[in-house]
Amino acid sequence: MTTIVAGSPAQFTETVQRDGQPVPLNGDIAMRVFSIDGRQELIAQTAVDTSWPGTDLDSGTVGIVLTGQQTELLPAGDALLVLSGSFGLRRFRLVVEALFEGTRNSLFIRDLVVDEIRKDQLMAAAAGVLQGVQVTDDYIWDKVRAAESEMGHTLRVPLVPTHFFPMKPTPEQIAALDGMAWGVDPAYDYSPDMFHGDKWGFMITRQRPIIDVIRLRFAYPTQDRGFVDIPNDWLRWDAKFGHLRIVPASPAVFMTMSAFVMTALTGGRSIPFMMQLEYVAGLTDVATNFPELLDAIKKMAVLKIVGDAFLPQSGSISGDGLSESMSVDMGKYHEAIDHIINGPDGANGGLMTKIHGIRMLVM
Repeated sequence: MTTIVAGSPAQFTETVQRDGQPVPLNGDIAMRVFSIDGRQELIAQTAVDTSWPGTDLDSGTVGIVLTGQQTELLPAGDALLVLSGSFGLRRFRLVVEALFEGTRNSLFIRDLVVDEIRKDQLMAAAAGVLQGVQVTDDYIWDKVRAAESEMGHTLRVPLVPTHFFPMKPTPEQIAALDGMAWGVDPAYDYSPDMFHGDKWGFMITRQRPIIDVIRLRFAYPTQDRGFVDIPNDWLRWDAKFGHLRIVPASPAVFMTMSAFVMTALTGGRSIPFMMQLEYVAGLTDVATNFPELLDAIKKMAVLKIVGDAFLPQSGSISGDGLSESMSVDMGKYHEAIDHIINGPDGANGGLMTKIHGIRMLVM
């Protein structure tokens, strides 16, 4: 896996293999770049210059040279590099980074966190039994992203501000986000009970804490037409718990609503997927508000790296004729992560409480 920066020239090599062994190459070689699903061509077919110094045809190594004009066409994320020649087709993963865009959809800046992981105490202790094993920057970064994703699932919260659409957004909507993380939160069911008594259209968002509500609309009779937008000044919400209410701020409550929507709202029936909510939710300024979260993710990434090496709980290494004992207690890191997430044993605290509030069990 190779990482390049969008808009900057790139030079790297890839090795064509079959059954894990390099394939000697001959003849012309062509290169193309596609989106990771293979549906969109990002860089048209180009002949590979086999005279480039990094190329070694006998060992199956091909030197790839991309200009800044070619890479500026690549969106940030994974892409598919396809080489073709007498050997057939060979596909490689290409990771495209945009300067500073990574901070829009990740808590970490790649170069900084990779250096911090390498200096971790457990990584340093494990270095003795990792002799001969090359731990690349790409590998460490993959583990950090995996740990970040797992932590988000564990805490049930977007770790970065995330724009949620009620339906799959168009390419134009995604481009307008300028690299911001996004997701799909399906429309909510309308129930006549929502407006009975003092409920004021009460609903609870699936993602929280809420950062901003972009739009709430009623879609009737279909999901793609018959929209009635609720004025934003009617919307009031509790950001932490995702509680949203509709409080009319003008006397003409249903003035602009179509006859269909009037019938739906007054007919006393539930309507599935009628309330389309577009909003932004997730954690903000994590380094200041949740520094322990960053610590937990880095510890989890280290555990993933060390765990891949199948390290024993204890072992010994020797160097320069001196015997040196080493103990790798991964359990302590697991305990530290659990302590950060759930608080001390018997407590109802930690990040889970800080983000979602106190948990109660009623029996």
